[in-house]
Amino acid sequence: MAEPEHRTPLDASYPSRLRTMDDPPATVTLRGGPLEAAQAIAIVGTRYPTDEARAFARDLAAAVARAGAVVVSGGAHGIDAAAHEGALDAGGRTWVVAATGHERCYPSSHSALFERIGRGPGTMLWPFAPTHASRSAFLVRNEILVALSDAVVVAQAGFPSGALHAARWAVRLRKPLWVVPAAPWMATFRGSVQLLDHGARPLTSSAALLESLGLSAPAIATGGGPGASSAQAAVDAARFSPHEFRVLSAISDKPLHTDAIAVRAGETSRATTAALLTLALEDVVVEGPPGFFRRRQSPNL
Repeated sequence: MAEPEHRTPLDASYPSRLRTMDDPPATVTLRGGPLEAAQAIAIVGTRYPTDEARAFARDLAAAVARAGAVVVSGGAHGIDAAAHEGALDAGGRTWVVAATGHERCYPSSHSALFERIGRGPGTMLWPFAPTHASRSAFLVRNEILVALSDAVVVAQAGFPSGALHAARWAVRLRKPLWVVPAAPWMATFRGSVQLLDHGARPLTSSAALLESLGLSAPAIATGGGPGASSAQAAVDAARFSPHEFRVLSAISDKPLHTDAIAVRAGETSRATTAALLTLALEDVVVEGPPGFFRRRQSPNL
């Protein structure tokens, strides 16, 4: 792997997105591809996400990467790791804003992930001295992470939460802030609920985010559900996350029980239920009788 490169604001190759900060880092260390992109989306959240939130973050990152944008996150366990891995698996670019200097690795279990990203075209960014490590570094990291991004997505945030700090920077820097909603009684989403109560945009699918940024999701060449045309399958694949698309593909115009849909889709019951909620909100499936779902027949589909 190439040696890390050091940059100061006096260097022409200092990341242009950091120059817009009121107090840009005096020195940054980079490894991998250039820290420049037409569009960059931050995906952040708790280190201890639900399985559904982790899967959503990974699928969202893959959709963002396939649309040609960079996925930015902080390299931590949980949502951060899912975002980086989703972008990589889609063959896209991802930037890690580390909370240490380049001679330290935190978390240590992510050394292989960081090496993979540092080989390029992704980028590792360390905005601290080589051996630096402190609690306050995570707060500085969040500001830099948001400054590098055109929009911020909070996939899941508890309370208190480092993701809430990143969200506050998004508001302060006037970056669009999107939050994945959840049932209000889920304590592990208390921070997410608070952000939505204060005006953050609810995000239920990658399509809304991509559309807001003028990005288009490329169609996935795969089959649709029973009776679906190949053209319609392409539209569905671009519109929904991979989990949602698999669930939709398992549904026909005849009612099927949730458990049967899960088996057909190869998804867990919880993931299937979450996908069905989104599909119902998008008005592409209808429930009836209770626990049974079918495709809605509509000229808009």
